[in-house]
Amino acid sequence: MHTDKATLLALKSRLIIEPIKVDGLEAPIFVRGLTGKERDSFENACFVQRGKQRVLSTDNIRAKLLVRSICDEAGVRLFADMDEHELGALPAQVLDVLFTVSQKLSGLGSSDLEELQSD
Repeated sequence: MHTDKATLLALKSRLIIEPIKVDGLEAPIFVRGLTGKERDSFENACFVQRGKQRVLSTDNIRAKLLVRSICDEAGVRLFADMDEHELGALPAQVLDVLFTVSQKLSGLGSSDLEELQSD
């Protein structure tokens, strides 16, 4: 038995979406795991050019992840990558809660960020 292309690509519909209750909001905020392309985009956004070197920057890292994972109930993103500065202006406590869920759903841990730093 082997896995064919269609079976593998059907996994796209398996992104997990989790509703998160946030104080001050009546409706939940939906957060989903990243696709592979979105994770690569997030990791790339965490680097800045300093002279001839690319170095890891944790500046606004929560918002960089969350613009890629906050979605509607159907899993459609609510924010574009360029919205990270606007999203980063939310209270840190709210961002922390959503960031932690997004990390978990996307398979991102602190060791992944450490690994980025060593690349």
